[in-house]
Amino acid sequence: MTGGRRTGLAALALGLVAAGLLHGGGKPPVFDGIIVPPEPYRWESPPPNLRAGNKPPLPGETTLPVSNGQVPGGGVQTGDNQVIMFFGPGAFKAPSGAQNVMCTIQPDANPPAAPSGIDIRGNVYRVNCGAQPGGGAVTVASTFHLTMRFPPGAFKEIQYHDGNTWRALTTLRAAGGDPYASVNAPGFGEYAASAPAGAQSGDSIFTVLGRYVEFYGILAFVILFGVIAIAQEIRRRRRQRAPAPTLPGKRGRRIP
Repeated sequence: MTGGRRTGLAALALGLVAAGLLHGGGKPPVFDGIIVPPEPYRWESPPPNLRAGNKPPLPGETTLPVSNGQVPGGGVQTGDNQVIMFFGPGAFKAPSGAQNVMCTIQPDANPPAAPSGIDIRGNVYRVNCGAQPGGGAVTVASTFHLTMRFPPGAFKEIQYHDGNTWRALTTLRAAGGDPYASVNAPGFGEYAASAPAGAQSGDSIFTVLGRYVEFYGILAFVILFGVIAIAQEIRRRRRQRAPAPTLPGKRGRRIP
């Protein structure tokens, strides 16, 4: 391997190592891809200042077979990845005669009113599963996992409406400032992110900008050292194509 190629590969390797150190904070990095900042939140009923550029939220659905009244494990996510649910085998039970179960996640345009002292943050989603054929009721035998994205601003917990009242659920917020939170969902119904009424976001402009530094920092390192590697390779190829100089007065004799 020539010196130029070794230099180029070393530069590229250095860029990847530097990116890994930034990503891993000094620990051995585990490659999980570069995290791309998500697209803007999709609102069912956007605030006035966001209506112009808003895209409507997307639903999600999946159909699963039924075997002896048992629904196998599976998952559903909305087309925009704002809500994701998954469940293990036996979490749902189908009524007698059911052949399949269809599970859906739907943005609710007319949700129940928020409980006193609570602001709903973002969309309310209706989660349900129905038996096919006939649309019979599916029973929730154990909790299932539900992850929701919430819009910028204040957030405390996910609320669940069981058809009668709202109640707060024990909520686990994603690390690193990602706008997602998860709960063990107890049943079908309405789910929504929430915050105390009038609460303000604790995120400063520096915190918000910091969420994107890692992504763009890694990207910059990879591009920079990739360009160096390409430049070194171009120089190497040019040197290989260039004819060796000849001695003056010695036609056809090349310098060794």
